[in-house]
Amino acid sequence: MGAVACIALGLGLQLLDRSPILDVLGSILYVVLVGLLVLLVRPTIPEFVVASVAFAIATAIELLQLTGIPDSIGAVVPLAPLVLGSAFDPIDLVAYVGGAVLLFLLLHVITRLTRDVPTSGVADESIR
Repeated sequence: MGAVACIALGLGLQLLDRSPILDVLGSILYVVLVGLLVLLVRPTIPEFVVASVAFAIATAIELLQLTGIPDSIGAVVPLAPLVLGSAFDPIDLVAYVGGAVLLFLLLHVITRLTRDVPTSGVADESIR
């Protein structure tokens, strides 16, 4: 659900006028999306690891933009630039740090909230 929301919001940002603030927000969302996808593959890894892996993947893709590979893939797969980007921007690397921090905080809060909620319908024996 969160990944779908990130994609929808990110695509919505693409429709708005391009501005530096929207680019930064898009980069932050990109890291959050990557982290949520990491969680789909490995749902039990700690929040810090998820945020670190998401940051590493986003950074690797950003650095890949220094080569011609994303452009070559984009020529064959029209939607690839949405995932791989089209031009290196060092500001994106800073935004990825912000995205990783936001992702960590979101996951930490969600983990805390779900840890405090009983998973079964049976009342806690210590209450009786």
